[in-house]
Amino acid sequence: MQRIGKCWLFLAAGTAALASGTAAAQTPQAQFNAAQAAFAKADYATAVTAYRAALAGIPPTARSAAVIRARLAYALHRAGEFEPAIAEATLSVRAFTAQKVTRDDDLSTALFLLGSLHLGGATNAQAITELQQAIAAETSSAGPEALTTRYTLALAALTEQPDLAATTIDAIRADAPRFAGLPRTDQANMLSIRAVAELNRGQPRLAAALIEKALDLTGRTTTQVTISQVRIRGNAALIYARLGNQENVRQYLTYSGAGHLPDSSWLQDSDRDLPVCGGDIAPQDVAVVEFAIGDDGRVIGATPVFASKPGPLGSVFAASVQGWRWQPSAVAKLNAFWRQSVRLELRCVKRPPALALIDPFRERTRDWLTEIHADPDVVSPAFDPEKPGPGAIPQGLAAVYNSKDPRSRATAQDSLDSLLVSLNAPVEVRAFALVAGSSGGKRFATRSGYEGDRARRFAAVLARFETQPGAERVRAWLRTEQALALEAAGSLPPARALLETVIATPPATLPQDDPIRSLAQLHLALIDKRSGAPAVADQRLAAAGITPEQCSLLDVRPVARNTAISDSAFPAEAQRWRFEGSARVAFDIAADGHVTDVRTVIAYPPFVFGPSSERAVAQFRYLPPTLGNEVLGCVGQAQNVIYRMPD
Repeated sequence: MQRIGKCWLFLAAGTAALASGTAAAQTPQAQFNAAQAAFAKADYATAVTAYRAALAGIPPTARSAAVIRARLAYALHRAGEFEPAIAEATLSVRAFTAQKVTRDDDLSTALFLLGSLHLGGATNAQAITELQQAIAAETSSAGPEALTTRYTLALAALTEQPDLAATTIDAIRADAPRFAGLPRTDQANMLSIRAVAELNRGQPRLAAALIEKALDLTGRTTTQVTISQVRIRGNAALIYARLGNQENVRQYLTYSGAGHLPDSSWLQDSDRDLPVCGGDIAPQDVAVVEFAIGDDGRVIGATPVFASKPGPLGSVFAASVQGWRWQPSAVAKLNAFWRQSVRLELRCVKRPPALALIDPFRERTRDWLTEIHADPDVVSPAFDPEKPGPGAIPQGLAAVYNSKDPRSRATAQDSLDSLLVSLNAPVEVRAFALVAGSSGGKRFATRSGYEGDRARRFAAVLARFETQPGAERVRAWLRTEQALALEAAGSLPPARALLETVIATPPATLPQDDPIRSLAQLHLALIDKRSGAPAVADQRLAAAGITPEQCSLLDVRPVARNTAISDSAFPAEAQRWRFEGSARVAFDIAADGHVTDVRTVIAYPPFVFGPSSERAVAQFRYLPPTLGNEVLGCVGQAQNVIYRMPD
């Protein structure tokens, strides 16, 4: 879409004349013309500079100032500077409003830009209003820009106001000759959005008739696909999922590329917070959110595609996804093309994420990096230990976290630790860096093998701090993590010895209410109970003064008695289509160890592997930690289930 017109003389009558002899190239008009020319050549950085120079040469109240700000905002957007673009577009709208201008194409452009940047997430309702205002500000509805604005409005309203999305597309289709004259892809995109609007209105059969027309225009089974075809086929899969036609679901997802990515484990490698159930979000509510993932692992443009009820539901889930992050090494597993359109089925969780023991050490590291003027959000792994300095530390963290080669990782880890020591980094920062650098490793066929390897890695980090003064709390943390890994691997005696050492740490260095001590007490009691000494377990917890309220804040990990998943859980239809994916299943654990309230909270692709995962997890059995007769920390547990075809 091109919303920037050709050059035209814009200077208001009140603009100050330049002194004679000033070079013409320095006039605001010439600078504006240069900006327009640069924009036309897609040289957005030069355009931004020239627009700003032109703006500096005219009074801020001039009509032309509002125009230049609108175009500057658009150039900033094209340059990928989204926050400055929002700021300039907002100033442009305010200037037009102050001048009582209600219809102007540059005003429409500024409002469109704001609406497109606010689309999805917490600001989606604002986007709908801004896009409606952009339409009202148009001087003509005949151009391609007008169609783009209306299409974007339909996207914004898709789950929040599906009636508005439907009527917006219907108004475009009502001009039959004009609609028929559009490129086939544009027609298909509009029909596809119109179909999903019908789905969000609760009319999947009407939606199916519309999506079939879109598929007629773009094809159903071509293997060379565009992003438009990926989205249209993905929409078809959503519609047929709601109709219960799993054969069509898997066919259209297969020909969209979903379920056939080279590595299905990428989804587990992110920080994935979900909305907590309550208020307007019920446990049975479901949404499908589409987003892109940038090279740096950040989510771009999360927008809801489907929501089980109209209103803000879809936008709440999109806002949550907008904060997700992937490590670049995980993102590297995905082809850049497929990262442009990722879709997940999502539900709420019963409780927010419990406090993980590593969290305070991560926050201490971020705070310290900020104190020494290093950017804690740097994700580039271009770590050069020969060029030490504060700025190298975030790069070193990225390098050790993302390295796939164990030897390279170990080398980078040693270099980073030496740099931290030379800079007198807090011991908590050193510990966090070493733990982050020791994560990952090879895959294991069994959970006990994986947990045993985790225990060995924590032991290796612990060895670096065994004799260091002032590292008592760090040692307590590392011993607790090592013990939990051993416990999960079934090695209870060494786990017990480590936990007893943690509890023996003097309160002066590990206070009685420290989460590390509390979690060590809980798991030591759990080992007592598992070993057939429940009275000793209850006595230990009572003596420690631990309450259920405290436990609800901690990452209390129940011990699994049976968490096996049979190959029969893999749906036969998915195997026939050679379909892969994953699901994250949430559940509660009852006092007798049975699993209850099993729900899929994240699934990729949507509406494929959730039911089979839920049936498998429903057979799990646990030994839950208890305090007296009350089960602790067993509401809102979760299990990832990954479906891979045999090599």
